[in-house]
Amino acid sequence: MSVDTFVAERQERWAELEVAVKHARRGRLRATSTADIERFGLLLRHASSDLAIARRDFPDATVTEYLNTLCSRAHPLLFRGSARRLGDLPRFYATGLPRLFRQAWPYIVCSVALLVLGFIAGWAAVALRPDLRPSLVPQSLFDQMARGQVSANVPDAPFAASFIIQNNIRVAVICFVGGVLLGLPTAFVLLSNGWMLGTIAAAVHMGGYDVQFWSLIVPHGVIELSVIVIAGGTGLMLGDSILRPGRLRRGDALAAAAGRAVRLALGAATLLVVAGTLEAFVSPSTLPDAAKLLIGGVCGAALYSWLLLAGRQQTARRTMSLDRAVAGPA
Repeated sequence: MSVDTFVAERQERWAELEVAVKHARRGRLRATSTADIERFGLLLRHASSDLAIARRDFPDATVTEYLNTLCSRAHPLLFRGSARRLGDLPRFYATGLPRLFRQAWPYIVCSVALLVLGFIAGWAAVALRPDLRPSLVPQSLFDQMARGQVSANVPDAPFAASFIIQNNIRVAVICFVGGVLLGLPTAFVLLSNGWMLGTIAAAVHMGGYDVQFWSLIVPHGVIELSVIVIAGGTGLMLGDSILRPGRLRRGDALAAAAGRAVRLALGAATLLVVAGTLEAFVSPSTLPDAAKLLIGGVCGAALYSWLLLAGRQQTARRTMSLDRAVAGPA
């Protein structure tokens, strides 16, 4: 069965469910007759079944996202969900957040691309204009690197960690909120952060102090830049929902995207506590450069092992169960 045939055979009852959802939102089904409630439930069951088929046969089609949004809007109107509890947080961090990250992979990739593009542009600017180096990295810092004094402990490290965390959260919030403005502020923040890192890295490279420089960046930067990239991805997700709402109204498309984006952004933002702590206590410490680079590498490996692998087995089991339910008894 083709996508067009699939849509044509079922579009009429999807439209009926759309109308029922709009009506129920005003009255929350309280003034709805028993017959209409039964009809609402039947339409929702049909839409849920259609969603299962679409996920199996057309996972990348627009209609799958449409049905997912339609069912997510209709389901809470008919079924009262359980309240969020603090006890749900461990499960969210164990499997929920990594799944949200993987579901948002196209936007995450675009966010990474913008950051890398800014980095390359910044590096190229310094390579083409070597005279910019003194304005980016003062000679005094090169002298400190040469004497091995740049890795001095930060005074009042707890206060510094608090300030760093607040600043990083501010950048992540700008990336996220910028999505409402079609993602333009989000793209600017990603490009500018990449540009800043690229120009300084190029200037340091010209001085021959790459190891000393990256030992200051890598321990906290792996997590910090990952969170900024994730926040950028959520902002791009919001912008895309406004620019390409598909079969939904722009407001409904934005609301559906915001539900996923907010959870992903808030969950990722908590990692900035770890990044800020590393930036205040580890990056500027007197540890050997190799040790600091190793810490950054271990943090990165742990972070992406969790984001890319956690919850995959449970998802696979649910998909198999859903396919058997849709296929019916042999």
